Amino acid sequence: MYEVEMKFRLADPETFEAEALQRFGVRFGMPRIEEDLYFQRVSRDFRETGEALRLRRIDSALWITYKGPRRDRIVKTREEIELPLLAPGEGVPAGERKEAWIRLLTRLGYEPFAEIAKTRRCASFDFAGRVFHITRDSLANLGEFTEIETLIPGAGEQAAAQEALKEAAASLRLADPVFASYLTLLLESGGRGGQEAFPESD
Repeated sequence: MYEVEMKFRLADPETFEAEALQRFGVRFGMPRIEEDLYFQRVSRDFRETGEALRLRRIDSALWITYKGPRRDRIVKTREEIELPLLAPGEGVPAGERKEAWIRLLTRLGYEPFAEIAKTRRCASFDFAGRVFHITRDSLANLGEFTEIETLIPGAGEQAAAQEALKEAAASLRLADPVFASYLTLLLESGGRGGQEAFPESD
């Protein structure tokens, strides 16, 4: 699958939320904490390739995600492979399973690089014959954002999905997309001692 996504900084989150409800009937869900731990590999510098590998913990669930290089500058389009590692209710503590995966990936030559925690509220809406997923994100020291994305099975649908996404964003009065990932914004703000930023990683 490929994700087609745009991110915007929210100067007035409440007005944006009202706009989303009026235009698309969007009602954001309850807030949840997402903890993302990103990995780097000495023999394959993700800062050069534009890739990302992360472990994501959401409450009692755990996911591993690979993201490929960006295929477009304006609307972020890239391959995404996401697999569940622990479903809610399996009876294994998420923290314990996460530590086991960290050990496994470390043995394979990956190193934990940076961790980001955000409060996220999610929703979805239909537009132009597509399902769009939309979030309200709050990150300490970075501020308030929204991400809008749709998934496509292959690159052949990229152009149509990008145009639909641009139209949806315009309908929500969103302008000036943020091209940097949350990880890049964190590093630019002084996180991880100002190390060189990764190009992708939301």
